[in-house]
Amino acid sequence: MNYIKENFRFLLAALANLLALVASIWWLIESNFSKQGNIEIEPIVSTITLTATLLGLNFVNNKLSKPLLKIKLSISFAESPIYGRMQGINVAVENHSIFKTFISQFQIELPQKEQVTVLLYEGFTSQLIPKVVLEPGQSFSFNVVKQNLSGAANSVNEFGRLVVKTDIGHKFYVPAEEVRKHIGYLLES
Repeated sequence: MNYIKENFRFLLAALANLLALVASIWWLIESNFSKQGNIEIEPIVSTITLTATLLGLNFVNNKLSKPLLKIKLSISFAESPIYGRMQGINVAVENHSIFKTFISQFQIELPQKEQVTVLLYEGFTSQLIPKVVLEPGQSFSFNVVKQNLSGAANSVNEFGRLVVKTDIGHKFYVPAEEVRKHIGYLLES
């Protein structure tokens, strides 16, 4: 059911194209194989065109509409003249797509509370995370420190997956086990 919600426009277009293709095949059979006489070209061209369109819709939905993002977590360190040595989790997002990707939000799921913690600030600089636009081959990274997670959960086991959301609703995840491992290391330091 979730697939239908996320791909409603594609499924509607594919269904309309499929119905038109069935009608075109019926027209092709009716006009060229049921009667004696000259071959009619229009139903042949229509059938070929609708078949190519259906294949093209499938390609566009599978390859071009969903970006390919790779997300990496690592431990990071910074030296601040005010706070001294700081430790954080570096979140790096790489665009492996062939087109520009717009990222709308970074969040960590809290499954037991059925909530999320939205990551709004770069941990080391306390700057607001800007709107992220990644060209093909580009990457973006920011750091999460203890203050980004304060009050979110009482124990490391309450944290779930890291979610990166695009502006059109695609979600990319880092597994909860990896997130917990990095958060545990961060909170112990």
